[in-house]
Amino acid sequence: MSIKVAVAVIFNKTGEVLITRRPLHAPHGGMWEFPGGKLENNEEPADALIREVKEEVGIDVVSHRFLGEITHSYGTKTVHLLVYSIKEFAGDASCLESQMDLCWVNVNKLSLYNFPEANVKIIELLK
Repeated sequence: MSIKVAVAVIFNKTGEVLITRRPLHAPHGGMWEFPGGKLENNEEPADALIREVKEEVGIDVVSHRFLGEITHSYGTKTVHLLVYSIKEFAGDASCLESQMDLCWVNVNKLSLYNFPEANVKIIELLK
């Protein structure tokens, strides 16, 4: 199975990045991740990005920039992460779906958080 996911690396004015914590009952439960979600049928990646960010954390994307695509296999499932940088947005972040928590983190401290393997590749992309 192959899944395409739009992923947001959202930077605030001080250069920190927004991460959210997955619910315990979900795959990779309790781990941290960047906001985003699966593309719907025939949906453009940038449209999915804007929709998912609004649905998950309540932020309206003003502008975004494509950073790259990361492919990672979890055995029976392969994820294709379409990673975007967001530096201009409106609204305050909050947990609107099943996330346990969210926080703004200095990019240099992201390695201190427990991320799924595919998200670790995003951190490497940011270096």
